[in-house]
Amino acid sequence: TEMLGSGLMAGFFEKLTRRCQEVDSLLCIGLDPHRSELEEDSAEGAFRFCQRLIEETKEVAAAYKPNAAFFEVYGAEGWTALDRTCRLIPEGIPIVLDAKRGDIGSTSE
Repeated sequence: TEMLGSGLMAGFFEKLTRRCQEVDSLLCIGLDPHRSELEEDSAEGAFRFCQRLIEETKEVAAAYKPNAAFFEVYGAEGWTALDRTCRLIPEGIPIVLDAKRGDIGSTSE
């Protein structure tokens, strides 16, 4: 398993390096659909928020970082919205899932 983990990380960093060179950018876009910023306070609203952000930034983003906490407040529908969001991110753009726990601020609400 250690070898597998090392290979995955190496692959990730190769993908990230390639993408940074492609777009000449180090920009990592946080996908944090705060409830107060959604047109509709729902899993679908969170998905649509991220969909617009991805569409508007995909030409310049080196990576995307969806924050799981903002999706999981919607239960199973939220997890589905997170999956759909990740699938929208174009092939070749790395994804860093922010799934930390015990955080402070809006992600712990």
